[in-house]
Amino acid sequence: SFSRTSVNNMAGCRTAVSNMVLSTVVLLTLELITPLFHYTPNAILAAIITSAVVGLVDFHAAWIIWKIDKMDFIACLGAFLGVLFVSVEIGLLIA
Repeated sequence: SFSRTSVNNMAGCRTAVSNMVLSTVVLLTLELITPLFHYTPNAILAAIITSAVVGLVDFHAAWIIWKIDKMDFIACLGAFLGVLFVSVEIGLLIA
């Protein structure tokens, strides 16, 4: 989900039609190309997804939060680390 959002964002997509096109491409990829990924190591697949998701993190916004309110930054950092190392649910609970 994050990687698809990142691809849409980097491609400059702005409408719901882009989501339909992306869904069609994902469906075709899952049906036709997935067997080729069977022998690809999980670490390689994780690196591909991670490189796509890194563009979604807004470090500038975190810096602005740091300058405005330190407690909000701590909540932001706690949520980030909770999601990164545990799960989305735990990250939200930490925040």
